Amino acid sequence: MTLKFRILTLLGVSGLLAVHAFAITPSWSYESPKVTSGEFKIHNVCMMPTEAKLSKATMKGGQGMSNESDAWTAALEGMVEAHFKTADVEIQQATDVLASGASDDEVHQVVMQLNQKYGDISNQLNKHPKDIGKSRYTLGDTVSLLPCAVKSDVVVFVQGEGQVASGGKKAMGLLVAGAGTSAATLVLTMADAKTGAIIAYARMSNAENFGDKFVDQTESVYGKALDKQLSRLRVGRYFDEKKH
Repeated sequence: MTLKFRILTLLGVSGLLAVHAFAITPSWSYESPKVTSGEFKIHNVCMMPTEAKLSKATMKGGQGMSNESDAWTAALEGMVEAHFKTADVEIQQATDVLASGASDDEVHQVVMQLNQKYGDISNQLNKHPKDIGKSRYTLGDTVSLLPCAVKSDVVVFVQGEGQVASGGKKAMGLLVAGAGTSAATLVLTMADAKTGAIIAYARMSNAENFGDKFVDQTESVYGKALDKQLSRLRVGRYFDEKKH
């Protein structure tokens, strides 16, 4: 049996196993005690524009996937908003001027400032998420400049980052453990819409059995994990349910 035939055979078998395997995307979150205690209620959210990026891992190195990234961004945004609505949460968009009297340009400037502030603390959030409970992260009172902040409890940031393995990398992964793995992470961050304090941070990393299905089967990969985190954070209708 040639090496090429062995690789193709293994790819076929692993593909079948991936189809039939039942996998649940692992997730975890850290939040302010005010959230889990019920002192801070989340029934209205202001959604920041979703940011998601995909890249392809090939035998020659990494490659950008701009078109696929745009499609994945839209898919993640639609999925998250759908789950908030299922939880009976009212949604407004951070980019909407509403009845504020502000111009589109003014609102977009505020959105850009908040994205920059979030970018400045995102690495620390990921490395030391427990510090959220100590109120050590904040975006400042810039959030209050968003028209949607008036009627919102939290401002929500949705970020996704994924790597799709090429056929060659997947084949290599059968010979070298971890070399051909496709993987992605979805991060949901909530900030107090009045003070800018970060009050919740949830991270969902797709299980290996899903392969690269996170690209076009976003709901199947992240839906249950997202509901689990919304329940833990007592968002919307989950407020009166037993805390997980």
